[in-house]
Amino acid sequence: MGAQYDAIAEKYQRTKGSPLRTYVEAHTFLDLIGDLHGKRVLDLACGEGFYTRQLKKLGAMHVVGVDISPQMIELAAEQERQDSIGVEYVCADVEELSCQGKFDIVVAAYLLHYSKSEQAMMRMCRSIIEHLPAGGRFVTLNENPDQRVEKYAGYAQYGFNKTVEQPRRDGSEITYWMVSGRELFKFQACFFARATYERVLAAAGFRDLRWHPLTLAEEGIEARGTNYWQEYLNNPPIIGLECWV
Repeated sequence: MGAQYDAIAEKYQRTKGSPLRTYVEAHTFLDLIGDLHGKRVLDLACGEGFYTRQLKKLGAMHVVGVDISPQMIELAAEQERQDSIGVEYVCADVEELSCQGKFDIVVAAYLLHYSKSEQAMMRMCRSIIEHLPAGGRFVTLNENPDQRVEKYAGYAQYGFNKTVEQPRRDGSEITYWMVSGRELFKFQACFFARATYERVLAAAGFRDLRWHPLTLAEEGIEARGTNYWQEYLNNPPIIGLECWV
């Protein structure tokens, strides 16, 4: 998984400023995470540190970002060198991550759907559990397991599209095609059913699992109007998820 992001790191970084990622993705994710003042936060699959830095600026006491891609971590570290805000970065596979200590909250903007199997997802979840105390919370954005196969299209106006390997079942490969400037690039994730996510998370030790729909910031309506967002929000490719230890 690290190799695919090494190859597209800078292209992927540039997509973070798109209206969709600003007014829907970031709005949903940060709203779910909530107040961070004085808290310790572990940001998994942190990429080039886009959210990691925001979490620190939103008041987190201590923030550690982890990503499997050396190139992504280098982009994150370079930002920290240029504008130090006290964020730490670790290059590691979440499945094999050594304990970085206990955190009040673990977050991930896309992680579990990069598992290649249910067993790999279980290793991720156990790693997350290891970093949370009793009462700790895990918040993530994830592939929407309830999206119908015939709806894996129609996102061109938002700068991307997606396809899924058929027949779709746990572990089926999802391919994203994304535009960055004038360049087209792709990366892969995997499909898993809602029941699979819930079974694995519960077996790992999580409780009170909640799925959350995407939300649109008022600024997004002001910037683009209402109609622009409807095709995406009526057919959301991702979903929010939170659970507790």
